[in-house]
Amino acid sequence: MPRCDPGGAPPLFFIYLPVCRRVRGAVVSIQVAILMAVILAIALAVAGYLMTMFQAAARYTYIAVLQAYVYPGGGGSWVKLCVAAGGSDALKIESVELGGVKASRVEVYVGDSPRAVVRAGETAVVKAFFDVRVEYGQSLVGWLHTAEGFKFPFTPTYTVGEPKCPFE
Repeated sequence: MPRCDPGGAPPLFFIYLPVCRRVRGAVVSIQVAILMAVILAIALAVAGYLMTMFQAAARYTYIAVLQAYVYPGGGGSWVKLCVAAGGSDALKIESVELGGVKASRVEVYVGDSPRAVVRAGETAVVKAFFDVRVEYGQSLVGWLHTAEGFKFPFTPTYTVGEPKCPFE
């Protein structure tokens, strides 16, 4: 095996290249380039993870069902929800479900005006009509569905007439 320098040790690699010193420098710079590529890939992965985490935290929105009532009326049952929206965005209320049955009619009031979109920081009244009559003593679980795909649970209290929300 040839030596790089007269009287020196043989090269550490098995393929003979005529210029030993340049090859040793090339091997080291290839190793540094590979190490830099790995570090860059890890840094990009961490940056992508942090960016999506902060974006998700900045757009967090929820609806808190403060009070829920069910009462008879109009040949069926009405559900009245007193809700407050929180977070940083608005939610569009799409439907209400009670005991696995979807409401045939949903009305959303923010203040006195009918509006389906509830913005963060606002309180709203959601009224939903069901063709099924709910009797006293039934304990049904309901879901408030939004157009964004969120579902918020509630369990209504049975009342005889239409109750008032605290902010009405």
